[in-house]
Amino acid sequence: MAVGTGSNAGSGTLTEEEKEIVAKAKRPVDVMNKIRLFFMFIAVVLLVFIYFGKKLWEGTGWFDNLVSGMYQFLLWDILLMLLATLAKFGLVVRYNKIVKKI
Repeated sequence: MAVGTGSNAGSGTLTEEEKEIVAKAKRPVDVMNKIRLFFMFIAVVLLVFIYFGKKLWEGTGWFDNLVSGMYQFLLWDILLMLLATLAKFGLVVRYNKIVKKI
């Protein structure tokens, strides 16, 4: 037997006001997810470029200099992606608390 909590314990439907509250709480989660995916896309593109570049231009000076800079950039990109993931995690926890109250 399922036990419900909140104002709509057994009805299973949300009022318009509750739908608005849920949508408002979900918006930051969606934004943070897009930011996280943006950093992930940058990292994947750079890693693919480095992978194929090592096969095509291995030993050339300009590529070696470029790759060292790319690795430094990737370090910061991955750190920002990690921070965005942690922020998304916190926002999801907040969103779940709001939904649980409803």
